[in-house]
Amino acid sequence: MRRCNVRNNCGSAGISSMIVFIALILVSATLAVILIRFGQELFDDSGQDGQDTENTIYGKIVISNAVITAIEFDENDNDADGDNEEPVQSTLQITFELSPGAPEIDDHEVKWAVLCENEIQPEGLRWSNEGNLESVTTATGDGGDVDAVRVMEFGITYMITIPLHHTTDTNNDGILDEGGCPPNFLETHTLIFVMGNSGSYTSWELRYDESLATGEVLI
Repeated sequence: MRRCNVRNNCGSAGISSMIVFIALILVSATLAVILIRFGQELFDDSGQDGQDTENTIYGKIVISNAVITAIEFDENDNDADGDNEEPVQSTLQITFELSPGAPEIDDHEVKWAVLCENEIQPEGLRWSNEGNLESVTTATGDGGDVDAVRVMEFGITYMITIPLHHTTDTNNDGILDEGGCPPNFLETHTLIFVMGNSGSYTSWELRYDESLATGEVLI
């Protein structure tokens, strides 16, 4: 055992030891807080990753049929392009189900969009029509009743009627003649369904051939 010959030296040594001891306690406490917080964040992230994976794998829409139920052509050549057989608006009836394991979801939370090439600026933003599934019905309906279904669930076949049309009046004559994605001969458009805010989506190709008519099956 070391003996202190000078009283002041003994006091200084004791104070120094106490400071070191307190510093160690503070460092240990700080490390403990950091480790606990890191563990909590890791747990939360793993839980969110699991939820995201579930949404990505199971939160899908499976289409069994897509058919043209109405189509209108530009018989009066309203856009003055010399083509009086250009489709200007149409409705498609989509028959679909939720994929196995998909959670229940309110109809208005599911969004749809049809994307097509920008015919004026091919390198620009794609043209589109979009909406939600608020008017979805079961397969016994026509896909156009906003009060028919509130919540969609797996195991039931649904129908939705979606309108496709031009979105811009280029010559101020009150007729929409540009933009949007009405059917067009020999083109392939993309139909997308997005499941709420989950980030899960389903995309399908709408393939139009040289003959566009009511009753034509696209998928």
